Amino acid sequence: MNSRIGALLTAVALTFTTMVVTAGPASAATAPCRQYTYGLGGSGNCVKAIQGIANVISITNSARREAGPIARDGHYGPKTEAAIIKIQRAAGIGVDGWVGPQTWAALCYYGAFWGNDMQAKADYRWAKSYAC
Repeated sequence: MNSRIGALLTAVALTFTTMVVTAGPASAATAPCRQYTYGLGGSGNCVKAIQGIANVISITNSARREAGPIARDGHYGPKTEAAIIKIQRAAGIGVDGWVGPQTWAALCYYGAFWGNDMQAKADYRWAKSYAC
């Protein structure tokens, strides 16, 4: 009887642990978008995440306001590149218009400040699930 209870408790604990781990936020090491570098011609949800965070940064940080807003259309075009360049300059990192490890870190750090703008908060939270 004790071995059955022990086995049951172990199974419940393993199930609960798995549920907690899979339900948690993505870390930089596991966020799907941060595994790649994006630039002109890129497309998809990761580019939408870049655009969403760039928009949050432009809304909430007057020093970076000129970075946006840009369309969140999932296509990395000249306007997205220009916004990323402005964000890179403001963050003091390498300026090349590409979103790689340093730029992802800057986007995720600065994008977390949305002030009182609830749409910016919603955009950041959505983008965070892919990128941060």
